[in-house]
Amino acid sequence: MVPQPQLKLDYVVMTVSCGNCQQEQLVHVQARAGTWSTAHQSVECLRCGEYCEVILPDAIIGRPFLPRDISSAQ
Repeated sequence: MVPQPQLKLDYVVMTVSCGNCQQEQLVHVQARAGTWSTAHQSVECLRCGEYCEVILPDAIIGRPFLPRDISSAQ
């Protein structure tokens, strides 16, 4: 078996907050060199399930995750 090449996606971790319950969540946002333009996107809250609109510098490529300190406290 020949191993498949793995794509390395460059990303930055950003914090977003739910507009309904204020739960903070982490998302992975694509990192690109050069000029950033904002992108309107929606994220489903892991706590209340509501979708909230967020404005981020690029596309979300991994989402959402609870910060370690929050998820370990529950």
